[in-house]
Amino acid sequence: MTISIQPVRRWLTYSVWLCSCVGVLGAAPAPVDFNREIRPILSEHCYACHGPDEGKRKAGLRLDVEQEAFKSLKSGERAIVAGEPSRSALVSRIHSTDPDEIMPPPDHGKPLSPAQVKLLVQWVTQGARWQQHWAFIPPQRGPLPQVKQKTWPRNPVDTFVLKRLEAGGFKPNPEADKSDLLRRLTFDLTGLPPTIEDVDSFLADASEGAYDKAVDRLMSSRHFGERMGQQWLDLARYADTSGYHFDGVRFMWLWRDWVIDSFNDNKPFDEFTIEQLAGDLLPKPTQNQRIATGFVRNNMTNDEGGADPQEYLNKYVTDRVTTLGSVWLGMTVGCAECHDHKYDPIKTKEFYQFYSFFHNVPEKGLDRIRTDNPPPRLAVPSPEQATRFVEAEFTFKDAEKTLQDKNSELGEVQERWERELSEQPPTKLDMTGILGEMPLNDSKTWTTSSGKNEARQASTNALKFVDGRLGRALQLDGANHLEVDVKLALDRTNTFSYGAWINLQAPTGTVFSKMEKEPGFRGFDLILVDSRLNVHLVNTWPDNAVKVRTKDPLAQNQWAHVLVTYDGSSKAAGIRLYINGRSRELETEKDTLSGSLTNSEPLRIGARHAKSDFVGLISHVRFFDHSFSAAEVLAHALEGYWPIISKSRGKRNDQERGEIARFYKENFAFDLVRAEAALVNARRDKDAIYASIPTTMIMEEMNPPRETFVLVRGDFRTKGEKVAPTTPAFLPPLPAGSTNRLSLARWLMTREHPLTARVTVNRFWATFFGTGLVKTVNDFGSQGEWPSHPELLDWLATQFRDGGSIDLRQVKNPRSKQNLVPAWDVKALVRLLVTSATYRQSGSVTPEKLEHDPYNRLLTRGPRLRLDAEFIRDNALAVAGLLNRKIGGPSVKPYQPSGIWDGVDATYTQDHGEPIYRRGMYVFWRRSAHYPSFATFDAPNREVCTFLRQRTQTPLQSLVMMNDPVYIEAARGLAQRVLAEEPSDLQKRLIKAFRHTLGRPPAASEIDVLRKTYEEQRANFQQDPKAAEAFLKVGELKLPEKMEPVDFAALAATASVLLNLNETITK
Repeated sequence: MTISIQPVRRWLTYSVWLCSCVGVLGAAPAPVDFNREIRPILSEHCYACHGPDEGKRKAGLRLDVEQEAFKSLKSGERAIVAGEPSRSALVSRIHSTDPDEIMPPPDHGKPLSPAQVKLLVQWVTQGARWQQHWAFIPPQRGPLPQVKQKTWPRNPVDTFVLKRLEAGGFKPNPEADKSDLLRRLTFDLTGLPPTIEDVDSFLADASEGAYDKAVDRLMSSRHFGERMGQQWLDLARYADTSGYHFDGVRFMWLWRDWVIDSFNDNKPFDEFTIEQLAGDLLPKPTQNQRIATGFVRNNMTNDEGGADPQEYLNKYVTDRVTTLGSVWLGMTVGCAECHDHKYDPIKTKEFYQFYSFFHNVPEKGLDRIRTDNPPPRLAVPSPEQATRFVEAEFTFKDAEKTLQDKNSELGEVQERWERELSEQPPTKLDMTGILGEMPLNDSKTWTTSSGKNEARQASTNALKFVDGRLGRALQLDGANHLEVDVKLALDRTNTFSYGAWINLQAPTGTVFSKMEKEPGFRGFDLILVDSRLNVHLVNTWPDNAVKVRTKDPLAQNQWAHVLVTYDGSSKAAGIRLYINGRSRELETEKDTLSGSLTNSEPLRIGARHAKSDFVGLISHVRFFDHSFSAAEVLAHALEGYWPIISKSRGKRNDQERGEIARFYKENFAFDLVRAEAALVNARRDKDAIYASIPTTMIMEEMNPPRETFVLVRGDFRTKGEKVAPTTPAFLPPLPAGSTNRLSLARWLMTREHPLTARVTVNRFWATFFGTGLVKTVNDFGSQGEWPSHPELLDWLATQFRDGGSIDLRQVKNPRSKQNLVPAWDVKALVRLLVTSATYRQSGSVTPEKLEHDPYNRLLTRGPRLRLDAEFIRDNALAVAGLLNRKIGGPSVKPYQPSGIWDGVDATYTQDHGEPIYRRGMYVFWRRSAHYPSFATFDAPNREVCTFLRQRTQTPLQSLVMMNDPVYIEAARGLAQRVLAEEPSDLQKRLIKAFRHTLGRPPAASEIDVLRKTYEEQRANFQQDPKAAEAFLKVGELKLPEKMEPVDFAALAATASVLLNLNETITK
């Protein structure tokens, strides 16, 4: 249906004429600012259908680009005709009452308000002046505004703030009380409270520079790096686990330490950026520069076996692009992963061009590592570890050389041994004390000194005998075995030995056993499990038994003489197990034997519990009534090798040569054995030192690089156009030269880049004032909020980017030597903000200011904000005198409720002692179940980049403060601290406790409330002394030696009230 718009146009013509008349009769309307007033309307109401996303664009109209917005459409109309609203289709459509014509369409759900309609008409009438989006224009350093109250500004920041206040008819708040101001400053610069001594010293210093001295002192504290670093950890999605699936452990604390050190050392922000994004690509990168690249690797990773590696590799790279967009561009770049951005000029193709910068890491989509860092990673030894490792490496090389020398001599030495042995053959084997044997030499006869006994077959299948080590041997296939009734005096208090020659052809099976069935399994055996020999001596399994097994596996398809000898001690240590004459290292699984082994079961060859399971060859099964010496064992083993030794060397086959060489090497090449042992020990020592060296994940480049394609609709399985790394067209081009992460990082820091400096100073502003000058700290695009003080934002951005003077008297000459600061100076920026009169204002608010500036966007007052989760805990520990102020190092595990880690394949093992009192930023950060009290106070899980924490108020937070062991113990610590400082005077104790907690001196009424609280708590505990004892048992802090439990509990409960005050957790 075609609808005429002529009536609407006639109405508009009249409306415009009427507006013109009004303009003649009254004051002309103020010029409409496109960026401030029009672009937000178009972005919110029009861009979804007429914006950057070509796939969603309607009627060929694009309103985010000037040329497109003014061009003629297919209908012949033009959406906007500058100065002519009657000819502008946009104006006619927003006034239409026809549901098929009106814009935005009713089903869009975002109708324009009358004020917005009026603004659009006014803008078109005034000539539709267009501006590039403000954030995409490089900031320019403008002049400082002129203000009426010239004595108030302390630095250039204040002139911009005051100008806006005066324009709104407001006056700034007076400066905050000195103790409150110092408390705010100390928390903002260190994340910790001021001490009583700090406050008293500041109050006593009446000099003009007292505040500046406090700023300098706090910024020189090593805790400054912790405070600044905490926010960066949120941005960098730092955690101690991988995130996906079972959320396995990773170790990135070395990167965290690098961040802290960088802020403390005032590393320029351009270097801070470049080293984190591309430190590995710098010429001859240092160890620290490689550690810095852990920023990029902090994304979540997966080790789930059933997942698609390509899917997760895509997730990793996408996360890195999105993170870079949030941290340095302040834009929602990730919205272009599946389609062109609906509001900002970022095409999907450009997203994947960004993507290709980070697509060259030699990593796997599934790392299959759950307890360590996946590669690429860097080992970072301490100086002591480096020295020990070098020494261990030298020792290892020496041992390796010695073994090589001994191996080169082996053939000659073995030949001499064989010649000497042939000249003087071994004597006949001593069979004294034999209880019985079954040679299995083409027969199944059990022979003892008193007679013979034929064994029974478990199967009707014919037995098969083959050539063995000593004549013939029985071949078993797992489907047959032998049983013979014997009487063997083998018990736990007797000495005995037993063994056989075996050739193993399957990893698991029973050589022989004399053992009852379940549940007791009384008896003994010699079995193989996963090619490792096991020995059981059992009265009742598993509580009354000994079980040992060899540490190393037995080779298959080779003859071996195996022999067990036991000393009658009922202990696992009394068992020795020999293979081919050499004692083997054993592992003990059970060692609780105290009962008899005797039973009436037959001796079974090749089975246990009447179930055939041995696959291989067996011969010469023998039992003796005494334990063997090492020489006796070797003689029995040598019996089986003598037929080979007696052959001339030329007549031996390869298998025989290998077997005799192994036998000689293990039993007679003593120097070689010692050299081998020395090498094993050297390797073990070296490996142990290396394992103790911490590692951290880093960036590396693949050569050649991976190919990158546009992923259609963001689906990793659907590849589109091949792309190369470059940056979005609406931003400045990359610097000349190679195109890689290093050029990308340097591009971010160029003077022409419109976003990096703005986004960064805005984030610092939010750190100290609670909200950024741009409220949407992660969105400087079309959907972002207009800056509250745009000229201030640009002045700060250029000051940070270019450096220069920050002195009010010299600001017209930014290169003046007075107060000159270098470019990208983080500490200078922080000092500028916290020394401003704006920051130093009182946080009190009048009804008028609350009505007209409810969120303090005009900065009519100083910041007043709840502390972040980590700092609430740090504050409690600090005022209690418990805080461990150590800086850096691995993460720690303080008190945590049980069950939090259920569902992951790791167990939370709490630390003890000093580690549990470390600062919150060092608490182990598990993404899938992070520290519960931090979660309650809005700390993020850091699965993704977090640019701004929410601040909620919930009943759970109060419950945490009153019941979490950390805060109960902190209350005890505070009570204990003031007891030691004021041993006898309750009034002085309460004052001390108050001042430790809040810094400022208390009012008399406040002490009265505390005294009343103390007396009420004392009365309660006197009526229930057990409650006092239970309260004082919470935590690991040792109680004072001379202490009255009721009085101490009452004081601790009063301290808990102080820790729970709103003022305590507010800066």
